[in-house]
Amino acid sequence: MNPKKFFPIRTALLFTVLLPFAVLDSFGKDQKIAHSMTETAQELISSLGPKKTAELVYEFENSSREHWHFFPNWSGRKGIPLSQFSKKQKVIIKELLNLLLTSEAFQEQENIRLIHGLRKDLSDPNNPMNLYYLSIFGSPSTNRNWGWRFEGHHLSLNCTLADGKLFSVTPSFWGSSPVRANDGDGHKIEVFEDEQKISLSLVKSLTKGQKLKAELNRSKGPQATSKIFREDIHNDQGLLLSELNSKQQELLRRLIFAFAQKYRPEILDQVDQRKPIMDTNAIRFSYRPTSKPYISYFRILSNEYLIEYDNQGGNHIHAVWRDFDGDFGRDLIKQHLTKENHP
Repeated sequence: MNPKKFFPIRTALLFTVLLPFAVLDSFGKDQKIAHSMTETAQELISSLGPKKTAELVYEFENSSREHWHFFPNWSGRKGIPLSQFSKKQKVIIKELLNLLLTSEAFQEQENIRLIHGLRKDLSDPNNPMNLYYLSIFGSPSTNRNWGWRFEGHHLSLNCTLADGKLFSVTPSFWGSSPVRANDGDGHKIEVFEDEQKISLSLVKSLTKGQKLKAELNRSKGPQATSKIFREDIHNDQGLLLSELNSKQQELLRRLIFAFAQKYRPEILDQVDQRKPIMDTNAIRFSYRPTSKPYISYFRILSNEYLIEYDNQGGNHIHAVWRDFDGDFGRDLIKQHLTKENHP
């Protein structure tokens, strides 16, 4: 799969981040990412004393690994906030994030944090943009299960490496309130611009008959649950990909990859080879009708994945990508245990 042929990503950035690991060979690209991610996490851990290490690193089996939330001051959040890391350690954390995310997605999380930080003094170490927590689960290794999470207000990035090499990147939650702001230096910031424009274009293109099939009467919006269940969702609702014309199908593909392409192509290709992101026989699109000039809610459902987007009042967005069987690498870990028990 080459998702870029479906969704050319914008390249405008507010900041430049230089990565010493940016140039990778074309062979075993995902494994080089996994190896670099392990080394980067190990470097961060080695820079901490025993007390801080205990705050950052938990057993892989710790139940909190599968407990996440997007609230700003959630009491269940584990790890260490950015405000408590040194400048050098923050550089290491940036490297870790850049190994997971595309440069555009890295900038998006920077903008999400900045938007929340603009409400207070940016020079304050405890500014909300610095209250995003990093936690590591298991000992970073190239042959054992481990993972990490970067999380705070309107953001939860969960990366699991089964056997130290097989990636899971869900739950993947991104949100913001507001979605448009001025950074104080005359620069405008906007997040979720593509998701808003593409979803609106898709719904506007639907015929009356298509809208009747795609419309939802009610929706909860993304929930910060540890696990999602297929039986909780009416999978017969919505328009199948095959019921869309070619232009509409292209818009839906672009919308799907607006979520999936936040992650580096080396990682995304590995995920897609195991479990296709574009399951053309099963994908369904549905949305909540509104008289507003924006899409207030849409859902993209397949046999394996769930994408949800909720826009509250046009300027407060929650968006999530989930994997029914594979959130937190559950399916990969299950395979790992099966292999261990059946040599």
